[in-house]
Amino acid sequence: MGTMYQDVRYALRTMAKRPAFSVLAVMTLALGIGANTAIFSVVNSVLLRPLPFPAQEQLIYANGKFALSDQAAVSPPDFEDYRARARNFQQFAAIGYLDSVSNLTGREMPEQVRSQIVSWNFFDALAIPPALGRSFVAADEKESEPRVAILGYGIWQRDFGGDPAVIGQRMDLDGKRVTIVGVLPVDLPSLSLAEVWQPLPMDNPGMNVRQAHFLAAIARMKPGVGLETARSELDNIASQIGAQNPNTNEGWSLRVIPLSEFVVGSTRTALWLLLGAVTFLLLIACSNVANLTLARATARRKEFAIRTALGAGRWRIARQMLTESLVLSLTGGIFGFLIAVWGVAALRALAPASLPRVNEIQVNLGVLAFTAGVSLFSGILFGLGPAIRFSRASRGMEETLRESGRGLGRAGRNYLGSALVIGEVALSLALLLSGGLLIKSFWRLIHVNPGFRSDHVLTATLHIANSSRTREQKLAFYRDLEQRVSATPGVEAAGSISELPLSGQFGDNPFHVLGRTYPPNQFDDADFRQVTPGLQKALGLALLSGRWLNQNDGENAPGVVVVNEQLVRNIFDGKNPLGQLLQIDGDPFKTREIVGIVATIKHGALDEDPRAAMYVPLAQYPPPDMNIVVRATGNPLLLAASIREAVSAADKGEAISAVRSMDDVIGASVAQPRFSAQLLGLFAALALVLAAVGLYGLVAYTVTQRTHEIGIRMALGAAPADIRRMVLGRGMRLALAGAVIGVLTALGLGRLLTGLLFGVSATDPASYIVVTFMLTIVAFAASYLPARRAMRVDPLVALRYE
Repeated sequence: MGTMYQDVRYALRTMAKRPAFSVLAVMTLALGIGANTAIFSVVNSVLLRPLPFPAQEQLIYANGKFALSDQAAVSPPDFEDYRARARNFQQFAAIGYLDSVSNLTGREMPEQVRSQIVSWNFFDALAIPPALGRSFVAADEKESEPRVAILGYGIWQRDFGGDPAVIGQRMDLDGKRVTIVGVLPVDLPSLSLAEVWQPLPMDNPGMNVRQAHFLAAIARMKPGVGLETARSELDNIASQIGAQNPNTNEGWSLRVIPLSEFVVGSTRTALWLLLGAVTFLLLIACSNVANLTLARATARRKEFAIRTALGAGRWRIARQMLTESLVLSLTGGIFGFLIAVWGVAALRALAPASLPRVNEIQVNLGVLAFTAGVSLFSGILFGLGPAIRFSRASRGMEETLRESGRGLGRAGRNYLGSALVIGEVALSLALLLSGGLLIKSFWRLIHVNPGFRSDHVLTATLHIANSSRTREQKLAFYRDLEQRVSATPGVEAAGSISELPLSGQFGDNPFHVLGRTYPPNQFDDADFRQVTPGLQKALGLALLSGRWLNQNDGENAPGVVVVNEQLVRNIFDGKNPLGQLLQIDGDPFKTREIVGIVATIKHGALDEDPRAAMYVPLAQYPPPDMNIVVRATGNPLLLAASIREAVSAADKGEAISAVRSMDDVIGASVAQPRFSAQLLGLFAALALVLAAVGLYGLVAYTVTQRTHEIGIRMALGAAPADIRRMVLGRGMRLALAGAVIGVLTALGLGRLLTGLLFGVSATDPASYIVVTFMLTIVAFAASYLPARRAMRVDPLVALRYE
């Protein structure tokens, strides 16, 4: 320990004597360690840290699947059958497949809040006891309308001031009085954005329809029960339900996955890719510092030889160098941790709202331990090679002690330094190619034509607060509101749609083409939208054939429907379907005539395959939730206040939320690929800079060490151009070797990128050519500067050089 203390003191003195070297090495390491720590914080919070539920390995998520999709929902009768028959589960609970918007009224100003329906045992399944009051009980389900509610923690703090006396109070939710019976200890954004939770009203007539799929299941398996056992039992129950209800359930079952897998979703691959990218960045940083350490150690060869002559063994020399490396890396780790703290804050600000558990991302003790581990690993990684190489000084002690400055010419044979630079270039090229492919993919994604005009469009979500309104009253409200909005100065056109494109809202309906024969329990399926006539002009939908919906398509008119081009391709083989009749499940109209065909728009995502869709008049099928769509003559956001006033004028008890431009809606839909492309592009750029610095450092050091040799060459007649060619050739050979390895590495990584790319192949030739050319230019510049300096060597000065 005493000699180790001496080694540390000597390492600190050495760092102080060479501040330029120390600062460069520490900041290079800090950059690599800080980036790794920041991304690890995200990976740790999203992927590695257990969900905030006891025994999370027992929790599963299940949704419906059938021949057309494995992303369907579950109907209430099916759920009740599963809950009653499942024996391998402690709790089998349900949650609405999507949360909804509810109006909180009876306060100073009406407010829209996110609400969710769940089975009475939902919080028992998650093992979440309420912070105040009670959880739901079985009796709460035995109603035709929810009578009670549980508040989320956030809304309790925001709207109720965190008042413990809130239990037992009544509030107006969607025009109905409900009693607050509990408050959650935390919100559950990883499962739902709901602020208010209500029990399933199982006595409601709508809960008896087996074809009404709007639930998902979250269940807790019994201890010792594996996923496959649970899946097998649920498959058997599905077969039983299908045999008993062949007209509605034949071919239906459950897709069962761990709850943690559902929460993480599709972000797993992207996050592991980012962690791999920063690992590459750290390796490049370590290579740079290793080359710096080699250069410094070469200048200390006589020092090591003298220490060996005085009795120091190889291990003693190696330990001294490793100690110096570890002191550097730990210092870099301290600064890296500070960079990571700032980086995590920046990542949380940049991260899309759809990133799971984004609010849980933080720098904690686990991340601190990771930083310490990475720092130690880095110190050993970049210090081991130089330590082994120069601990062998005892073998050439006499030769080393006799060397003059001329003997340093052997640095030209610095194979370890050359190998490190080749590795840096290879890793940089692999990162550049990966980042380039993602950036090109994102560029193509944001330039996809969504099928409608998004410019100058303002959107807002509206929910009818008073659910006791008659159908005629709802229609009258919608008509009045649309007239007021259309009359607002600066509004070019106004319409409404039940599910807004690219907003995450979704709804589909089974249907049959009248006159066709379908096997039992078979049907066609398409996205289903309720719209007003003004929507076509507001969104600029292209009418291809027939007519769009108009004011004459009222509640007393014949049922009509407009379909998109993809539905025509899927269902009618591209033949003209105008005049055909459709029977839509749950539709109050027995049949609807196809009166028009519009172009297919992107509804779920810009990178989705075209989906069949149909549009019916809102007046014939009014929904509780609508989205107002306004085309403005100027900046649409300037109309936000006017739209709020129009809603208040139509009914003071109504409120709107999510007021934003359509361009912002589209931007939010691509937030996750933008996040991945930005980060990987940033890491690739940093890697390129570090690789260029490393190549420049090695070539410049080689020029310095070969000054005597260069002087001799010039004295014997070598022209400056010959010297430049010699130095440039060395740098470009290293860059070329690294580029070849980097291309091969990138081809291997391409398989990981495939699922993240849109419109771009993982082996896109143009990307490989452009990135390789760019790296070549950077490598040429990094080599040219030392080569230019070598050309200016004065032979007389060089021959006197010691």
